[in-house]
Amino acid sequence: MITTAAAVIAMLLTLVLPIYPDGITPLIAAFLSLAGLAGVFGLLSRAARRELLIMTPWVIAIAIGLLIGSLRSGESRQALEDSLPYLLFTLGILAGRGARNPRLVLVVTLIVCVLDSLVSLYKMPSYEVGMRSTYNYFKITAGLPLVGLFVAPLLRHTDPKERSPLLISRPIEATIVAILFVGMLFSVSRGMLLGWVCGALVAVYIRRPSQVLLGVLVMVVVVVAYSSAFADFGSRYLRFEAASTVEGRFREIESAWLTFVEYPMFGAGLGAMFEVDGFYKAFVHNMAAYHLWKFGLVGTMLLVVPMLIVARQLRHIPLVPRSYAVGGTVAVVAYLVTCAAYKTYYLVWIYGVVSGAGISWLSAWNLRRDAVDSLDSDQDVYEDVYEDGPQ
Repeated sequence: MITTAAAVIAMLLTLVLPIYPDGITPLIAAFLSLAGLAGVFGLLSRAARRELLIMTPWVIAIAIGLLIGSLRSGESRQALEDSLPYLLFTLGILAGRGARNPRLVLVVTLIVCVLDSLVSLYKMPSYEVGMRSTYNYFKITAGLPLVGLFVAPLLRHTDPKERSPLLISRPIEATIVAILFVGMLFSVSRGMLLGWVCGALVAVYIRRPSQVLLGVLVMVVVVVAYSSAFADFGSRYLRFEAASTVEGRFREIESAWLTFVEYPMFGAGLGAMFEVDGFYKAFVHNMAAYHLWKFGLVGTMLLVVPMLIVARQLRHIPLVPRSYAVGGTVAVVAYLVTCAAYKTYYLVWIYGVVSGAGISWLSAWNLRRDAVDSLDSDQDVYEDVYEDGPQ
């Protein structure tokens, strides 16, 4: 229970952590201590130890990245900061896999996501067109509404009480989903919206591929027919006219790409930085470009392979919950490709916890479901044999 308790307290503590820290404050130290405690005690679980073994290539990738960075005069302090997200994600997945009550961890995560959205909406001075919650609440850029929109249907479709998953029959869950969705909308984050659309399409496609293809075709026709209206919507809501921000991010990506082309195998190493628009950058607003820049092809492959192995653990899960798990993963990855949230220290830990607890809960729920089906099957056989009573 120490793992579950530490993970839950650390999760709640993320509500008051700064997204852009200036040194190690007592709150951040408490969070890191709890994250470490949950990860270490999580290793008492065989599933967590197996997960740690799977993550071994990350150790090799980080070691190579540190070595290459030191050889290419990377900053040592920045190199340690670059390594931190991978350590936190690993601690998170160990805590999630080692938690005795993974469903409780997921429920608390959902509560944190909802509270994060509520705070962002509460701090908005008005709801006029052009107003963004990110102007007054930077933490919403971490993208927790996306995490909540993944966890909510997952919990609903794996209800141990076997209640109907339809939102119309579950007003509390419907309210939660509405808060998360509205919080995402008023963040006016193009990356978050893109991630949600991609994740939703993938989740539905896994269950009903023909309907999704037809729906996409209809959407394309509608967009073409009402192109002027959508252009106005994009200008007013999605800030398409704010070209300077997009151009600046493309210059970041271009610089990272050119460095990758120069060092394609091992990248520039951890601690590497470059100058863009008069500022020295240690990250770019694109997770794929970032990893190719700092790790090169070899390190990037070492980072990707364990994630694919972890994802394979979902292959025995029934179709509907598996679709939400895959869709949620796609949504988060799509968002991270457009922003720098992959460097947010508490967010990567949350990703790890949700991944580990999600796999543990889905596995436990699936075993329970198979056991119930087996008992029902045995009961049917018993009734067939003795339907006329004992002879």
